[in-house]
Amino acid sequence: MRSTLLIQADPNNADSCRWVALDTEGRPAGSVRSGTPAEATTEAAGLRVVALAPGIDCVLTQVSIPGRNRKKLLRAVPYALEEQFSEDVEDLHFALGPAVAGGEFPVVVVAIQRMNALLEVLTKAGLEVHQLIPDLLTIPCPADTVCAVIDGDVALVRSGPYSGFAVDAENLGLLLASQLEQGDGGTRSVHITVPAGTTLPGLEVLDAQVEVQRTNGTALDVLARGLSSPSIDLLQGAYSRSREWAKLWRPWRITAALLLTGVVLTHAVKGVDYMSLKQQQAELNSRIETVFKEAFPDARRVVNPRVQMQQKLEQMQRQRGGGSQFITLLARSGEVLRAAGDVDITGASFRAGRLDLDLTVASLQILDELKQTLAARGLDVEIQSATTEAGQRVKSRLRIQGSGA
Repeated sequence: MRSTLLIQADPNNADSCRWVALDTEGRPAGSVRSGTPAEATTEAAGLRVVALAPGIDCVLTQVSIPGRNRKKLLRAVPYALEEQFSEDVEDLHFALGPAVAGGEFPVVVVAIQRMNALLEVLTKAGLEVHQLIPDLLTIPCPADTVCAVIDGDVALVRSGPYSGFAVDAENLGLLLASQLEQGDGGTRSVHITVPAGTTLPGLEVLDAQVEVQRTNGTALDVLARGLSSPSIDLLQGAYSRSREWAKLWRPWRITAALLLTGVVLTHAVKGVDYMSLKQQQAELNSRIETVFKEAFPDARRVVNPRVQMQQKLEQMQRQRGGGSQFITLLARSGEVLRAAGDVDITGASFRAGRLDLDLTVASLQILDELKQTLAARGLDVEIQSATTEAGQRVKSRLRIQGSGA
């Protein structure tokens, strides 16, 4: 269970509310705070927000309907209960609880206008409400006991797991007496919690065993202790969070589909590019092997022509005394020649610190660019010869040596 922010809006003042943070075990992580919904929002980060619907706005009842499909049951409940209400059922919101003994279902009924007003206050303040439950169903109450909590001038009463009512505190005795008379005839005790700052109303008319508990906390402290008891979430049907997500998702479906198509096409193009590059790499390796065999026809086994050619060249330079100078020139110029592309090396020789390369390039412009790039690398470059052959390709010899040689 996530840590929770339990918030109770003031039904008579949209700018006022009380809240308390609860840890993962449902215990208060601090004291009850009061202020505006916006101030509560600053403490809601990362917490599951549970809001309490005022009991004076909720009617708790039961209905007997056959079936198990909750969606169908929710559609049928308003018409099964419409005779109990003077309002048009189209103006009422019905929230269905779990099935109880006898196949009946507990139901909470709230005017849609009151639901919208409460949720608007909370959402405008930036609160994302995860659960909305009647405050009546959070009163901690043992079995076979009627429990009441005095909250200012209102008394909240829980008479069963899914039953209860709210009444003006001064009329609590009369309503409790009527409730007990309509019961099953068994003896039931009454437990009344009186938070600090509230007054116990007169209970002279109540003929029952009454236990009064005074507490230094607020009514919200008491309700927080019963948050884990059986309850009914009002965020059902038109107020379902899944439906809200569906509404938010609907305008983005086409965009998401296009994005997914784009991702698929991108991966497809990358796959084609990969296969093309792989083919080019195979062709390049084949050309390197061909050049190696032409340069060293006595080589019996070709495993890695680039490495073998480097080894052969190093061996030749050691024999001719060129040593590291030749390797340095070859490495510095080789990077440029490899990057240039469309350059064929047909011969190479090294004497007296000078590297002579016989090349075939696509044009004189490319040859000139090669010279400039090599010079930018700190090499002295001289074009010894340049002859245009058939197909406009240019056969040339470059003399390369270290700067200052």
